[in-house]
Amino acid sequence: MKKNIILFLILILSIISCNKKIDIKNDEISINLGGEPRTLDPTLNSLSFGSIYMIHFFEGLTKRDSKDNVVAGMAERWDISEDELTYTFHIRTNAKWSDGQNVTAYDFEYALKRAADPKTAAAYSHMLNIIKNARQVLKGELPVDELKVKAIDDYSLEIVLENPTPYFLEYISVSSPYFPVRKDVIEKYGDEWSRKPETYIVNGAYIMTERKTDEKIVMEINTNYYDKDSIIAKKINVLIMDDSNTALAAMKSGDLQFSVVEAPIGEIPALIKENYILQEAAYGIYFLEINSLKGVLTNQKIRKALSLAFDRNYIISNITKMNQIPAGAFVAPNMNDYDGDFRKNAGNYIDYNNYEENIKMAQKLMNEAGYTNGENFPVLEIRTTPGYFTLICEAIQDMYKKNLNIDTTIKSEEYNVTYQAMAEKNYDLARTGWTADYSDPMAMLNFFSELSSVNHTGFNSKEYNDLIEMASKTNNQQIRMELLHKAEDILFDYMPIIPIIYRMDPFMISPKLKGAVFNPLGRYRFHYSYIENYNN
Repeated sequence: MKKNIILFLILILSIISCNKKIDIKNDEISINLGGEPRTLDPTLNSLSFGSIYMIHFFEGLTKRDSKDNVVAGMAERWDISEDELTYTFHIRTNAKWSDGQNVTAYDFEYALKRAADPKTAAAYSHMLNIIKNARQVLKGELPVDELKVKAIDDYSLEIVLENPTPYFLEYISVSSPYFPVRKDVIEKYGDEWSRKPETYIVNGAYIMTERKTDEKIVMEINTNYYDKDSIIAKKINVLIMDDSNTALAAMKSGDLQFSVVEAPIGEIPALIKENYILQEAAYGIYFLEINSLKGVLTNQKIRKALSLAFDRNYIISNITKMNQIPAGAFVAPNMNDYDGDFRKNAGNYIDYNNYEENIKMAQKLMNEAGYTNGENFPVLEIRTTPGYFTLICEAIQDMYKKNLNIDTTIKSEEYNVTYQAMAEKNYDLARTGWTADYSDPMAMLNFFSELSSVNHTGFNSKEYNDLIEMASKTNNQQIRMELLHKAEDILFDYMPIIPIIYRMDPFMISPKLKGAVFNPLGRYRFHYSYIENYNN
């Protein structure tokens, strides 16, 4: 009898112990990537968060795996010539589009030449610069067919580069202009092709099964994807929202597992303690673009004064309350120089730890520009997004008033609206950001090259462009980095932007979300994600 009772107790304790360790995996997740995307066409995408859509719906010649390593994608292997200029990619024979058609080398050739065609007006077309003849094609000096991309046959693609490019395979793993698109689909449906599930023919791990404007975009496994069995998240609901309080409520209720909408500022310290904040540094920066072609902002001294007249350390200590790094330059920290760290070697153009001296210099510059104590200075408008960045801009607004006695207004709006205003040069100051597509300073400084479609500041320097071009052509890494340092010097002599902080976003994440792949390029992958729960 006693033996039976002991066995019974052991059994009960075993059940209780097992119940505490039961791992329930839910392979349907819900994420938020901000407001309604401007486009789901990989050739036309120009936004960092838009790239997250792209790497789920499409796959390039290479891709990133669950450990964020660059591995074979649509190309199962490749050959590189001895001079490291010619890459021959061998496309998988089992690679399919979502409608069952084979993915071919001709799809890649079409996509790359479409992106290079000036008529397409692809915002990220400058990312093709490393391909031979791309610069001349983008300028309209050569026909598109002169771009050195050629389908040798259905499963062999040749790409010739201008110069040896060590980061090329990394670059094409996340850069959406290098992703394939179907010529027949685009010619049949035009701009509408990427807006409806039934016409959105893709080659990546996911297809679009539902789209409700300003509400949601639903991704489900592409059954024709060659590697579908490795995908854990069978369904990803992308909920469209840009309000931080709405996103937080959805996160706490379990309806949302990740959001790129910044957490409500007042909630950040508590959310960090509760493990609801993703603190991942990125190769990126947040800054104010200056319309240097407009009014008083054409004056270099005023642009420099505006860059000096606020305290970046105060913003981090009192507003963002995260472990961010103040930005006193453009190229982000932790990017390699020829020897050491590019940012550490160069130092900062704005000494953010010497705020009182910065104020004196800003006031001196304003005086020299003819606006002593802000007298007769026009009211400037700062355009930004609601919530987190509005509070940052309000702090800058207050310090401009206190230190320079100038008035500014803040226009809080969806980023798509701000972006359009910048493209039309209909702005004074606009809060924006940039994140590198590969881990090299060139990926940052290309933002201001003459071929860039995302630089709306009016800055266009022949000397800067020549330095960038020379840096892209030399094989000597020491000379290359020296050229890039000189380019950044020219940038901050002109001062077309006002750096604020380097990227470390207060993105919200559920502690139960597992398997997501985050990297400093901001190209987050949810292919291997699931929701983990424990019964208590």
